[in-house]
Amino acid sequence: MGELSKLLERRGTRVVVYVEVAARRTVSWRLPCDAELRIGSASVWLTRHRDPYDYWMQPGDVLRLVRGERIWLSSDCDHAIEVSLTSYRANDKRPAWTRIVERFMPRAADVV
Repeated sequence: MGELSKLLERRGTRVVVYVEVAARRTVSWRLPCDAELRIGSASVWLTRHRDPYDYWMQPGDVLRLVRGERIWLSSDCDHAIEVSLTSYRANDKRPAWTRIVERFMPRAADVV
């Protein structure tokens, strides 16, 4: 357990967002930060902006996504499914101006 807490301390606070995809519907999502997409109990069709490939993901699959990326999720199940997006917030303190830049120009914050 000690190693896990050290890992989380290095990575920062873990934030998990659950997204429900209604039966036979498509959900679009633009990521505000890097995240790991985890598939719940049913298969999901994933499309990434500017990616020539689509992904048919199975329950338990994990995909790494980058900040600013837009994805589309859909499922052919007869019931709603749930996926999770896990990101890590850094514990470092940054000046206010860098947070403002990141808020309005997410990709520019990588340069700062």
